[in-house]
Amino acid sequence: MKSEKLCHINIYCDESRHTSNGDDPYMVIGAIACTRQKKQEIYHAVNLLRKKHNVWKEFGWKTLSPSRKDFYWELLELFRTSADLSFRCLVVDRNILDHEQYSDGDSELGFYKLYYQMLIHWLQPRCAYHLYLDWQQNREQGRFKDLGHILGHKLSGRAKIECLEPVSSKEQPLVQLCDLFIGAVGYAWNARVGSKAKVEFCSALATSMQMSSLKVSTCKSEQKFNIFHFVGQ
Repeated sequence: MKSEKLCHINIYCDESRHTSNGDDPYMVIGAIACTRQKKQEIYHAVNLLRKKHNVWKEFGWKTLSPSRKDFYWELLELFRTSADLSFRCLVVDRNILDHEQYSDGDSELGFYKLYYQMLIHWLQPRCAYHLYLDWQQNREQGRFKDLGHILGHKLSGRAKIECLEPVSSKEQPLVQLCDLFIGAVGYAWNARVGSKAKVEFCSALATSMQMSSLKVSTCKSEQKFNIFHFVGQ
C-alpha cells in the first residue's frame, strides 16, 4: 500500500461527560474528520468567523450563549456546507459499563476501548489517518501509543495510521468544533433543558443534518453526521 495513493485525513477527537458526576448517564466520544489538504482552508474559514464575531478565546459547548449565537450558527453552517468535514460520535450509558469484567477493573482502559470502537468502524480503506486526541492526564503513560498501535494492527493492509498524538484543544479549532457537537449530542441524550440557547442549537443541528432529533442512532453508513449508540459493556 503506497502512501502516495492514499487519501490523507486528519481526525480531531474529544470526549464529553466521561468524568462528570452521575447525573448525566450518557457520555459521548466523538471526532471531526477533515481531508488533510483542506485543513488550512477550513482553519482560515473558522478564523474569518472568529474575526467577524470577535471570538478569539477557545470556543465549544460550554461557551455557547445567546450573545454568541450568530457565531455558533455560522459555524454550524460552515460544517453543513463543507464536503471536507464530517463527524462521528459514540454515545454510551456509563451505568452499563462493566470495567471489572471487561477491562480488568481499569476504567481508563475501558475508556480507550470505547475510543477504539468509535474509530475502528469509521476509518476507511485506502486512507492514511492523522489522529489528534484532546490531551488528558492518564494513569498509564502509553495509552495514546497503545490505541494507535491497536488501530494500526487492525487496519493493516487496508488503511494506515500515520500518527496518533495528544494535542491542546486551545490550539486546535476542529477539536473545539468537535467539543461543540459532542456537547450538543450529550445535552440531547441526557435530556438537558437548562439553557434555551443550547436547546435551540441542538434543534438547529438536528434540522441541518436532516434528523428529527440528536437523540437517535444513525445508520452505520451515515457519512456526514454519524451517531453510534454503543450498547456493549
